[in-house]
Amino acid sequence: MLIAPLALAPISTALSAYDVAAQSDITLEVGASQVGPPLGLDAESARFAVAGLRASHYGSSGAGVYGSLLAGRTIGDPNGGDFVTAHVGGELAEQWSADWRGSLDLRLLAFGVRAPFPYNAIAVEVGPTVTFSSGAFSLEVAGVAGSGRSRFEVWRVAGGRTRVFESDLARVGGTAEASLARGPARVGVGGGVHGTPGGRFTSGGASLVLAGGWGAVEVRGDVWRTPAGTQTTGGLALVIPLSGWSMRGFLGRSEPDPLTLAEPGSASGGVLVGRSLYGRDAGPAVGARPWEVLGATPAGARVRMSIEAPADAGTVELLGDFSLWEPVAMRRRNGRWEVELEVRAGTHHYGFLVDDEWYVPDDTRDVVPDEWGRMSAILVIEGVE
Repeated sequence: MLIAPLALAPISTALSAYDVAAQSDITLEVGASQVGPPLGLDAESARFAVAGLRASHYGSSGAGVYGSLLAGRTIGDPNGGDFVTAHVGGELAEQWSADWRGSLDLRLLAFGVRAPFPYNAIAVEVGPTVTFSSGAFSLEVAGVAGSGRSRFEVWRVAGGRTRVFESDLARVGGTAEASLARGPARVGVGGGVHGTPGGRFTSGGASLVLAGGWGAVEVRGDVWRTPAGTQTTGGLALVIPLSGWSMRGFLGRSEPDPLTLAEPGSASGGVLVGRSLYGRDAGPAVGARPWEVLGATPAGARVRMSIEAPADAGTVELLGDFSLWEPVAMRRRNGRWEVELEVRAGTHHYGFLVDDEWYVPDDTRDVVPDEWGRMSAILVIEGVE
C-alpha cells in the first residue's frame, strides 16, 4: 500500500505547464482512483474514493505558490490503506531574455497511510530549472535535491508486539527535456538520473501534448531502470475546464518515486472533478493595453508584453520599430504569450506574428492603420519612474 498516495500524483501534476486554471485559484475536488500493486507483488488492486482542496497563485512572471490536500478512503475493504497526502510548494522565476528563463522550485510533501500498516513520510525538495525557448523549440534542464524521513509500523504476528522502522529519504539528480511545437501539438523527448541511498534511478521517454482552449491531453511513455530492475511506465493524462468546473484524470502505469523508493504500480487510474471556489485571471482586462512597464532604464523602460493568442498557435513573436521590425520570440505561460524587453523613450508602433501571420488582438487599445493598410498598436514610453 506504500504506493497508494503516490499513484495519484499524475492526476495532480500532469500537464502543469498547460494548466487551464486561473492564475489565482482555489478548487474543491472529489473523485475516485484505482491503484494496482507494485510489479511482482501478488495482490489485488486497491480502490479509493478521494476528496481534497488545491490552491495556487501565479504572477505574470511565472513565480507563484501552490498547495494541495487530498484524502482517500478505500472502497470495499475495511482494512484498506486510507491515506492523506499534502503538497506545498513555490517557484521563483525570472525571464533573463527573450529566449532564456530561470526558476527555483521548492516543494514540501507529506503523506500517511493508515492500514494495513501505518506509514508516514515527510520530505522537502529544491532545485533550479533553466529553460531555453526559441520559436517552436524549447529545452528545459532541471536539478533536484531532496531529503526526508519515513516511519512505518509492522506486527510480526497479529496482535503481537509492534516493530517500528524509521528511514532517511534522500535523492539528488536532474532531468532534461527537449520539445518541438506545431499548432496545438508539442512533441518532447527527455530523461533523468537520480541517486538515492537505495541505488540509482534513470529514465528516458517521449511525450505528445495537445493543448487548446478546450483543455489539454498528454500521452507519454518512459523506460525506468531502478534498483529492482527495468520497468516501462506511461499513460494518458488530461485536464478539461467545464465553465467553473474542471476534470483531471490519469490512466496508465505510475512512475516510480526515487525519493521514497516506491516502485511503479502495475496499473492505475483515476478522475477528479473540481469546482472552483475562487478564481481570478491575472492577465490584462478586456480592452487593456497588452503591455506593462516594469521599471525605468537609462534610455527608456523595461516592458513586459503579454497577449492571449489563438488556441492553436504554434509560435508567437513580437516586432515593432523598437526591434527594427525584427521578430522577437515570445514564450507561452499559463495560456498567454509573454516577453520582456527594453524599449527606448518615445512613441512606437508594434504588432505580433502568430505562425508568421500579422496579428493584433481585437481588444487592444491604441491602434492605428499603418502604411501597409494593417492595424498596428501604439506604445508610448515617457516619464517612467
